[in-house]
Amino acid sequence: MKKYKIRLKAITPVHIGMGEEYEPTNYVIDNGYLYEFDEVDFFSNLDDNMKKKFLKAVEKHSNDSLFEIHRLIKENKEVAKKVAFKKVQVSKALEAEYKNKLGKVVQVERKKDKVFKNFNIHKTLRFSNTPYQVYIPGSSLKGALLTAFGEYIYKKDKKLFNRMFKNCIPSQDGNIFKYVSVSDSKPLKTYSIIGYALNRERFDGDDQTGPNQQIEVIYSSDKQQSEFEFEITLKENACEKDYKVNINEIKKACNEHYMPIFEQMVDGYAYFRGKEVDDFTNEYFSNSFWEFAKRLKLKDNQFLLRVGKFSQARAVTIDGLRKIRVKESGGGPKRKPIRWQTLDQETTSWLFGLGQTNNNLLPFGWVICEITE
Repeated sequence: MKKYKIRLKAITPVHIGMGEEYEPTNYVIDNGYLYEFDEVDFFSNLDDNMKKKFLKAVEKHSNDSLFEIHRLIKENKEVAKKVAFKKVQVSKALEAEYKNKLGKVVQVERKKDKVFKNFNIHKTLRFSNTPYQVYIPGSSLKGALLTAFGEYIYKKDKKLFNRMFKNCIPSQDGNIFKYVSVSDSKPLKTYSIIGYALNRERFDGDDQTGPNQQIEVIYSSDKQQSEFEFEITLKENACEKDYKVNINEIKKACNEHYMPIFEQMVDGYAYFRGKEVDDFTNEYFSNSFWEFAKRLKLKDNQFLLRVGKFSQARAVTIDGLRKIRVKESGGGPKRKPIRWQTLDQETTSWLFGLGQTNNNLLPFGWVICEITE
């Protein structure tokens, strides 16, 4: 059995979903931070008059009663901050939107139904016993390694690929990677922030926009970095008919799979439907990230990975096997039947922004791993 210690540095925002959200009934935003609290603790610390207002709002059972509760919580933010058990940095744009729109009608539909802004925020994964501490789980790291290694073997020998992986990509059962263990990452220094996940067209220019989500991410900036440490363990029986996985092969596989995607993203072109076309993704990038990405040169002991949600279809599939289902037309307000097409790459990009404009955005999920021992 061989163990390798790996140091991981996030070079763009990473979001590992945990299936939970911050909801406006259990947080307030003030002075650049979100304060999460327990609703029972919050209610217990209100004065009697304010408790009566809350109970009255709850008893209404009307469509907008929930948003009246949101307003009351916002008005009592000092109580919420006092009982908060967690605080997370929030972008200025999201805080401004929260203050301007929470608990207010943003639209009235034809049937006079009131529409309110949804302020649920997707949480990123944290240790259950230390809610302040974000991390990247071993399952996410192993999945990223497995995809790259599978592609490496597929391009090397398709018969060997079928024998080693038994056609179960990206499953980790029944293939050679069951002999490879990847630990959860240990945070060395971390930084998280709440902003926006923005969907943008890759090939149709920067006037095309898609949906957005409010989201918490692991973040790195010029002033604060997010770094982790994890272990890859190769078991002694990590072989299949005399084929043994080694760390140098894993490193090579990762760089051969992820580096072309990273470089194409920066260079601004793509081969799409048999011809070279403009990829507008890099038009959205911040200048500092674009300059960094253009200069990126990995050391001999480093490899690139892309992890987490919004990693994009090419990063999580094998070149030569990928079949990406993309909506061609339909849906929308008129609810036309949706038509799908199968492509070898995605046609939109998910980017992280501190605001919702098309400036200073970053791609999701890119990390540099360094073999330290």
